Amino acid sequence: MSVAAQNRPGPSGIPARILVAGSDLLADALASALETYGFATMNIPAGKPQIESGIDWRPDLVLIDARSLDLTSGTALIREFCRVGLQVCVIDAADNGDRSNAWVNAGTSALIDKSERFDQLFRTIALLLRRRILSQMVPKSSVAPALLPLDERRRERLELFATLTEREQVVLAELIEGHCAEDIANGAFVSISTVRSQIKAILQKLGVKSQLAAVAMARRAGWSLDSPPGTPLGPTSSRRRRVS
Repeated sequence: MSVAAQNRPGPSGIPARILVAGSDLLADALASALETYGFATMNIPAGKPQIESGIDWRPDLVLIDARSLDLTSGTALIREFCRVGLQVCVIDAADNGDRSNAWVNAGTSALIDKSERFDQLFRTIALLLRRRILSQMVPKSSVAPALLPLDERRRERLELFATLTEREQVVLAELIEGHCAEDIANGAFVSISTVRSQIKAILQKLGVKSQLAAVAMARRAGWSLDSPPGTPLGPTSSRRRRVS
């Protein structure tokens, strides 16, 4: 039994159906990847006849790659699926506030940053499918907020920051404040190679490829050096911290 089979709705042995909408090339690649996890998939372009065909297929979840969509066509596509009661997960650039807000306002159940690894996408899909099963068993009002995908993603991201050592957390806080590696080294009286090694460790643990991505990830997750996981993010202190 595949990993995905553990999260299938419906009778045992029937794969969950994932409808992938977006540009032909991207949708086809996502559909193929999901099939390796045991899902049944259909990929469609974002056109009216194809949307109706996708709805008739009765998917358990709709995955929209919004990277090639403008706000007007994207929101219309999301609303079309939400209108018939389908859950929608959108893939797009999370650092674009206007687009993210538009997708949420249109009825999106979850947002996935286009730079996220595939295992994060899979976890969100599995969570949405579990929520679908739960909503069929209990009234909506009794579904705990902690089950919402966006909250789950924030919790998982905060857990990643807990894997950083104390020194690495201090360095990350300095990066968030806009300090470069040389500034951090000078202020902490350590070599720049030491700071660069710490930055490299930070990137590896967070699963990102650049300092900008690490900073963006910290801000999206609501992480700061002065706030423990789960505490709302306040203004980051600008005082210099010692790194050794």
